[in-house]
Amino acid sequence: RQLGDQEYRKMLMQYQGAILPKDHRASLTVQRVGSRIYRAAQEFCKEYEVAENKANTVSSAPTFTVVRTEMANAFVLPNNHIFVMTGLFKYARTEDELASVIGHEMAHCLARHVGERVSGNVITQLLARLSLLVDPSGALMMV
Repeated sequence: RQLGDQEYRKMLMQYQGAILPKDHRASLTVQRVGSRIYRAAQEFCKEYEVAENKANTVSSAPTFTVVRTEMANAFVLPNNHIFVMTGLFKYARTEDELASVIGHEMAHCLARHVGERVSGNVITQLLARLSLLVDPSGALMMV
């Protein structure tokens, strides 16, 4: 979380001057659509019993930052900091299309805990296999 907040502050500095005000029409639209997606994600987590400490989507409300640029992109940082570039509006012309993009970004936060567990298992398996180089009998893998 701290890393996500730190990166968020860095991005705000990087895009300083290009960030649309919160009361700008595009910012209001992103906030409205994103809030709907967030509520749906919360309901999903409750329905499927996703633990709050494992899913950023439940534990912290998202921030939405809209950046004026020709780039068509959106991305999310840890702790639900979502950035939407105005170039995206050339392609996402309706709120439903925007919702699919924001939902995709929020899904990264939901899935992140799964990825952390998977990558941990991969490292454990890798270390176990490397131990065979040291101990071909496999005794170390039994520990």
